[in-house]
Amino acid sequence: MKYSGIVELGTKQEAKSMFYTYAVGIDSRHRKDEIVYHYEKRQHYILIYTRTTAQFQIDDEEIPVKKGTLLLISPDKRASYTGVWEGYCDDWINFYDPDNQLANFRIPINKPVSLQENIPVSQYMQLMMNAFHSGMAQRDNVLSQLMMAFFTLIDNYLNSSLPQIAHYQKLLELREEIYANPARPWSIQELADQVSLSPAYFQDLYKKAFQVSCGADIIQSRIGQAKRMLAQTNLTMEEIADRCGYNSPVHFSRQFRKCTGYAPSKWRENALGENMVVTDHG
Repeated sequence: MKYSGIVELGTKQEAKSMFYTYAVGIDSRHRKDEIVYHYEKRQHYILIYTRTTAQFQIDDEEIPVKKGTLLLISPDKRASYTGVWEGYCDDWINFYDPDNQLANFRIPINKPVSLQENIPVSQYMQLMMNAFHSGMAQRDNVLSQLMMAFFTLIDNYLNSSLPQIAHYQKLLELREEIYANPARPWSIQELADQVSLSPAYFQDLYKKAFQVSCGADIIQSRIGQAKRMLAQTNLTMEEIADRCGYNSPVHFSRQFRKCTGYAPSKWRENALGENMVVTDHG
């Protein structure tokens, strides 16, 4: 079977109470009719994160799996999987656990775990792929620590008493759009419509997700933009007000003073005099 993005170490490393990464695959793609097999009595675990829907079989159990599912397959299990309506794609890691460190984590083995979109599984696997390629002297230690951090993240996600926030990924994308376009005349109704929620429910979820109201975040995005323009350009107050979504310099100046404690002209004077580092907050 040919995989994309694979690197392998031909032999197992000496055990030192660590996870040992044997092979890594990122964005591995297979045809719809292609079946991936893993035989039992291996020495390594297989960690799989699905990027498409798939049909798994672990020993004799048929398991339909949706996109965004994590599976941890133990060495004693036979496994096979294939795409359902399209070609199959996943990220995966083969690793050794010589001292049974997985026992320290409350993560199901040989059972699918559906994850929310905001859990950075692929990002962690990309970090592990980069470390695997690096050739650094402490590569095995780094990989083991990344595995520890990853399993801790998944354990906390699965067992946290905090409620998971619905629509988090869509809310995060909207927040990024707000900060990328502070001059846009945003309204709560428009934003709520983009995620098909009522304005009240949208505002409630937004505050739970980011610990700030959506309205306050819109203002903060504009003030952050204004700070950068004051410190880094020669634009007039009228021009800055317009580019930050304010209809008048008076409204801009009033809100800027309320958020920062300074008039825009005074803030510019201080920023230029002190080489101030500009951020979106504070």
